[in-house]
Amino acid sequence: AWLNMENVYGAPTPEEAVAQLFQRALQYNDPKKLYLATVGICEKGGRHELSEKLLRAATKKFGGSAKVWLRQLEADLAGGHGERARRTVERALQALPKRKHIKLITRSALLEFRSGSAERGRSIYESVLRNYPKRLDLWSQYIDQEIKQGDAQRIRALLERATHLSLPPKKMKFLFKRFLDYEKAHGDEASVAHVKKRAMEYVESTMQA
Repeated sequence: AWLNMENVYGAPTPEEAVAQLFQRALQYNDPKKLYLATVGICEKGGRHELSEKLLRAATKKFGGSAKVWLRQLEADLAGGHGERARRTVERALQALPKRKHIKLITRSALLEFRSGSAERGRSIYESVLRNYPKRLDLWSQYIDQEIKQGDAQRIRALLERATHLSLPPKKMKFLFKRFLDYEKAHGDEASVAHVKKRAMEYVESTMQA
């Protein structure tokens, strides 16, 4: 609350007041949470120079935190700095432990779809799914983002691919349901019938296996 007030009314300037209060608050608060919270306050108040400075410091201080890198990536894309965002991902992958790479990469794909380049988001998902073709959560995320984009041809092509995978029956049932739900909402009788036929063919093939 004090940071919010200083951001609006602080003296001699709001920027200096926030910076001074931030340094004092570091002694009594979780540093990473405080950095991220202050970045948010500065962005809302239009103090972009200060928020960028704080984010640069945070990525150096908490280089092992995917959350911090993703916050930097979000700021890059929101500011229209596509190339800077790509460099941020590269730097993050160098700094983060390998176990956090998949989280960083998939979240970066989501952010690209939402605030950056949908084509870049697609490229990231395609790359990740080549390495993790059986990750249902990734397929579902990718399908969600394409549905939000609204290109029916792309959506159907992706759902066709997904429902041709060789996954356990429970996962395949989920993907066929996604396909059927989409066609019921956006297709016609023929497209719905097509998905039902595909699903039946899949069931028959598993019974014969």
